[in-house]
Amino acid sequence: MDQLIYAFSPSKGVSLTYVDVTEAAKKLEQKHLSGPAAGRFLGESLVAAAIFSADLGDKDEKVSVQVRVTGPVTGCVADAGRDGNLRGYTQIKLLKEYDEKEDSKVCDIVGDAGEMTVIRHNSRMMLDNQQIRCDPFVFKYAIARYYNDKKHQPTGVEVVVKSQNFYIERACGLRMTRNQEGTSEDFVPMLEKMNDHTIEKALAQNVDIKTIAKSLGLDDLQIIECRPLTANCTCSREKVVYSISCLPVEELTEIIEKREEPEVTCHFCSTTYRIKTEEVVAMLRNKGK
Repeated sequence: MDQLIYAFSPSKGVSLTYVDVTEAAKKLEQKHLSGPAAGRFLGESLVAAAIFSADLGDKDEKVSVQVRVTGPVTGCVADAGRDGNLRGYTQIKLLKEYDEKEDSKVCDIVGDAGEMTVIRHNSRMMLDNQQIRCDPFVFKYAIARYYNDKKHQPTGVEVVVKSQNFYIERACGLRMTRNQEGTSEDFVPMLEKMNDHTIEKALAQNVDIKTIAKSLGLDDLQIIECRPLTANCTCSREKVVYSISCLPVEELTEIIEKREEPEVTCHFCSTTYRIKTEEVVAMLRNKGK
């Protein structure tokens, strides 16, 4: 089961945010018919959104992660809600040159430069908007830079997304942050565990957070929150009908005259909604035309 675990070590003043989005990544990779290269990039974006969602407060808050890169995948969008809902897609889904190679890496498709925008919002307004430049773009470094540079919280991040037989096998990540109670003397050796791939290997092997904490010297780690995560799009036919009804009278009239049946495909889940001409006629009547 996909989940977010937030935990804290009182003695070291260090918090851990562990996220597993494997099932969500598998589901969205299949829904979008993504190739393995774009699938891994999508998986990393979902890990990022899930990590950021640990900071959300009210139930209706969400965080959106928008990435633009110079490489052939061009970018992606992912978001996560306080309710644990995950969504995401890549701009380009099939990259034949890279999809044919099982050992291709995300770094091969992102190019030499990139920018990540992190937007926190609720149903009423935008709450925060930050841009992070990362050249070349690597999710774990971009996430760490967000916390270190924008939030002034000493942080290390690891992101692991693996494929097997050209499909997502595992997608998870860990954020480690030193709070005000912590010291650099305690925190630096923990960061070295990330730099020497100790944490990367543990995540890849599905090691539980308690075992990871012990390897970091966080023997008194306390689980503060365990939140289920799931891929569940919030699109609906009702929302699509409403958006079309907001078109100008001239455009609705043109649709009717051409007897078109508008089709709208959701970027996040690839569901296509078809609106009948009769429904467009009703929209026009409701406008008094």
